Amino acid sequence: MKGKFTILFILFAHLAISQSKSCFTKCTIDAIQEENIVKHYIFTGSDTSGMNVKKSMITVAPARSIQVRKFDKNCTKPNPQDCYYTKVENIPPVTMNLYTLSDPSITDQYEIKEETITVVKSPAKEVEKEVICEQNRTTALIKKIQEGLIVQGFPIDATGVWDEPTRLSLNAFQKSNKLAYGDMTLESLALLGVE
Repeated sequence: MKGKFTILFILFAHLAISQSKSCFTKCTIDAIQEENIVKHYIFTGSDTSGMNVKKSMITVAPARSIQVRKFDKNCTKPNPQDCYYTKVENIPPVTMNLYTLSDPSITDQYEIKEETITVVKSPAKEVEKEVICEQNRTTALIKKIQEGLIVQGFPIDATGVWDEPTRLSLNAFQKSNKLAYGDMTLESLALLGVE
């Protein structure tokens, strides 16, 4: 008799777990950044005696990415033009030590330089979020998610198949709304209007 109750309890617990609509998993929240504009008064004169100037490291050109055409030295194709490929290279910001004035009323020998500085208000982190359990990710649910993403302007098809374009679109939707991303979180489905 005791064995039958144990078996019934295990079956009931398994049924309750398999019928639950949500589980928890780790998702990522991007860092929250804020851009501030700082105004510098760059001293352009030659004599700093008697003036309150200081050396400041100032970004004179921001970081950027460019596409570069490169030649593959190990290429064995008969036409050398087929051995070129395009690569994205990141160029770091250009900084300089410049004399700056604490107050522009000291002299008229200055120029104004505005520098955009990115401040991290909150670092990126992983958080536990409630998500749809694997066994409840039905074709109908996925189709509703896809339809919600299409309404938001994502160029995907409502096929009911959890494919790479759908996953990337959901991640992009979550990031653009500053939500945790990486899975089917309940908060993102609610924002999409998916019940």
